[in-house]
Parts: sequence; structure tokens; C-alpha cells
Amino acid sequence: MQRHTVPYKATGRFAPIVTDYLADAPALRALHTHRPDRPGILKAAAERRFTDAQRATLVDALHRQYAGLEMGDAVRHNLELLARPGTCTVTTGHQLCLFTGPLYVPFKILNAVRIAHELSTPERPIVPVFWMATEDHDLAEVDHAWVNGQRVQWPATAGGAVGRMELKGIGPVLDALERAMAPAPLNDALRSALHTAYAEGRTLAEATRRLVHHLFGAFGILIIDGDDPELKRAFVPIAERELLEGITAQVVQRANDQLAPTYAVQVNPRPLNLFHLAEGRRARIEREGDGFRVLDGGPSFTRSEVLAALAERPQEFSPNVLLRPIYQCTVLPDVAYVGGGGEVAYWLQLRPLFEAFDVPMPAVVLRTSAGVLTTKQARHWSSLGIGWEYLFRPVEEVHARIATQHSGVDTVLAAEREQLARVHADLRARLIRVDPTLEKAALAQEHRALRGLERLESKLLRAAKRRSQDLIGRADAVRAAFMPSGLQERRDNILPWLNTRPALLSELLELLDPFDTQFSVLVEE
Repeated sequence: MQRHTVPYKATGRFAPIVTDYLADAPALRALHTHRPDRPGILKAAAERRFTDAQRATLVDALHRQYAGLEMGDAVRHNLELLARPGTCTVTTGHQLCLFTGPLYVPFKILNAVRIAHELSTPERPIVPVFWMATEDHDLAEVDHAWVNGQRVQWPATAGGAVGRMELKGIGPVLDALERAMAPAPLNDALRSALHTAYAEGRTLAEATRRLVHHLFGAFGILIIDGDDPELKRAFVPIAERELLEGITAQVVQRANDQLAPTYAVQVNPRPLNLFHLAEGRRARIEREGDGFRVLDGGPSFTRSEVLAALAERPQEFSPNVLLRPIYQCTVLPDVAYVGGGGEVAYWLQLRPLFEAFDVPMPAVVLRTSAGVLTTKQARHWSSLGIGWEYLFRPVEEVHARIATQHSGVDTVLAAEREQLARVHADLRARLIRVDPTLEKAALAQEHRALRGLERLESKLLRAAKRRSQDLIGRADAVRAAFMPSGLQERRDNILPWLNTRPALLSELLELLDPFDTQFSVLVEE
């Protein structure tokens, strides 16, 4: 593949807080501990402390979670490394999207792998981790995949943590996936992996682990499920303080107050930021007098009852989006987290929370954003004579740029507008010197002249567009492929590309540099 780049800011697709963070804006420096670059992550690794007890709990949990699954040499090696004192992790995470979901999920995983590979040393090993967000309950986010422009959907019924849901009725979904892969039939290796992972009776968490392991295991990615009773024991002190003190709302608000004058706040804390998990239900916990109640028909607890339940059954308590990073960095020796723009934005709200719980905050790295074009599409775009940044510009601006480029005439009469304004300003001044009451007439005449110039400009642009209609149609077709409904990476699934390019993931690992803060336009060769 070839790679072309566009600065993130030039795409207009990233929030100001994200581009300012990448540019090391002074206003944001107090909201993170380590810069999202190689020196920042290495500094985080040098400072990271993780006790032998924490490490033993983590390694035992991973061995337990991989039971019945052939690890492979790379995963086994990294798990052995993780058992050693001093080994750190680079983590990314996501919801359990069907068949890995949109392209950016594989991009996140590959970024974590690359950071670990680049920065690991014999003295300070770093291993990549994928955190499965099994406790999320938003089924609509994970029950489908877009394959060759077709929505392949699992007709499941929402109910509690999605990771615990059984894959009932998944057979017809796999059949629909095969049909959507046309005209290229699903290759045998990928078909076998999909049918093994998404077997009737497995949970969505088990299926996701198996498919991610099949695709990325050769790179040494360790896959962890936070919905684990033993890991959750480390969450007990955090949850207890949240229940008794409501600490998250207090401290996150400080960061929000810093951000709010300049940036949109991504997440607002609730008075309590915990869920209660039960069969078929994940519901918020709220205070009720001196006790607590679980919404959506869940139980009520006295103060002593909720603390007893937390101590005896920690797996029934689940962090929300603000507490999940705290839990994650309690059970993992994280030195970097790879996330999308929205994740970066809310992680910047969390430094006071990390400090309140005395948990080291990792460097927060923006995942690589990328889109894929065929060689033919890229050739068509190059023939337009406009930059790659125009892939992201509003359609009218793109059309005008093409018309101007290929008509040989500047369709924007900006210079003429400035000249007209100067002439009329001079004329108005002369009239006022003679008779001040003539100013109103002069302004009216100027307005009419400018309106006439605007009409001529519109006619000139329409004429130029007519002469460039074939090229404009070509541009529209390329943009529709690159941004089918927003960015391609936010919708399209990777399987069609993997099906015909078995080495694709290795190619992407080399091409997608998480430290290169530019959008990647990838061209298939």
C-alpha cells in the first residue's frame, strides 16, 4: 500500500481539544501526566510501579481467561514477560463489535502493538493489551457490521452486559456475512476462524476474544476481560469510596471547570458512577436516603448491605465510563492508552481522579485515523489536481475548486470585490465632502454593485462547473467511497480487505504510525 497524509487539523474532523492536545497547548498541560510521544511513554514506564501481588492476580486472570484457547508463541511469550517485575503494558480497548466492527478497532489494536514493539527493551519490556469492554450494555453499538456497504446484523435482544450474552441465532448472521463478501468468496482460513469464534452457545465475549486472537495473536496482543471476579477484587476500594464519598463527581468537576470555558466537555459525572450487574440487567446505582437503590427494578441496599455485597460479590459492580480507566490502570501496569478522539477528550477530564485514587495515569495516545482507496480511485483523485485534504472539505468547496482548477479561470471574484469596495469607499468619501446627505445613496449604490458582482460570480461558477461535470462526478464517486456516511473508518468492516489480502494487518502495522499525527490515506496496490 501507498500512504498519503493530511494533518488532522486540516481534515476538520477532530475536536479542538484533540488537536490542541496533540500540539501541546499550554491550557491542557495540567490535565495529563505524560506526553503522547516516545519520550513521554518511556518516562511513564520508568516511573510505573506495580506490586508483585497485583502482577500475580493479573497473570493468573489471563491464564484463566485463555483456558481452552491455543495461545501461540507470541502471546505465550508476552504473558511470560508480563509475569516478570518491571514489565509494563500499552492498552487499547473497545466494545465487542460484531466481527471487530468498524475499521478503527483494528487500527487501535495495531497502534498498541506498534508502540509496544517500538518501545519495549530487555530491561523494561512493554506488551500490548486489548481490553474487551464486556460490561457495556449498549447492544445497538455492537450488534452489526458494515460489509461491502451492507449492514449485517445479529437480531439479539438487549439485556445487561453484552459480553455475557449468548450468541443465539448467530448461524444466519454468518450466512449473511458470506453473502455480503461477494464477489470474492470467503477464504477457508477466515471462514473457519469466524465459525469457530461465533459458534452457537458461546458468549459475545468468548467470540470476540477468539476472533481478535486469530487476527492479532501473532503480534502478541494479550486480550483481557475486566468482567472477572478476581480482577474485580482490586476494584473494591475504588467502588467503596465512590459509594461512600461520591468522589468522582467531586474531582472530575474540577477538570471540567478548567475545560468548559474553551472546550466542549465530553462526559459529565453523575452523583454515583457505578452500575450493578445482574442476569439480563446492567443498571445505575443511586443514593436513596441513607441507602442505595438500583434502577430498572433492581434491588435496594442499606449502607452496610451494599458494602457487604461489594466485598462478597465484587463482580456485581461495574464502573461507568469515568471509572473504567481507573479500574483498568489498577489491574494493568499501563504506561499508555490508545484511544479515539472522544476517548482522548474524556481521559483529559480524569487526571484529578487518578490522583485521588493514587493510580498512575498513563500517556493517552490518539489512535491513527485512516481511510482506504483503490488504485483506480486514487488515480482519479490525483487527476483532479487538488490536494488530498479536499477529500474532507464540504462538497460545494470541492466542486468550486475543481471548476476553478480546470476552467483556467478563478471563479471566486475576491480581488474584484476588494477593488469594487475601494472604488466605492473613495467615491463615498468624495460625495460626503460635497454633501453629507449623499452617503446613504452612495451606500445603496455600493450594495447594488456588490450584489451584481455576486450574481456574476455565481453564474461564472455554474458555467465552470458545467465544463467540469465529468471531473466533479469523478470526485463525488471517490468521496462517496472514502466517506460513505462520515469517515470510512467509522463504518466499514475490515473483513473484505482481509479476505483478499491475508498480509493486510502486517502492512497496516508498518503504515500506521501512532506518533505521526496525520490522517493516513491508504492506496491499495
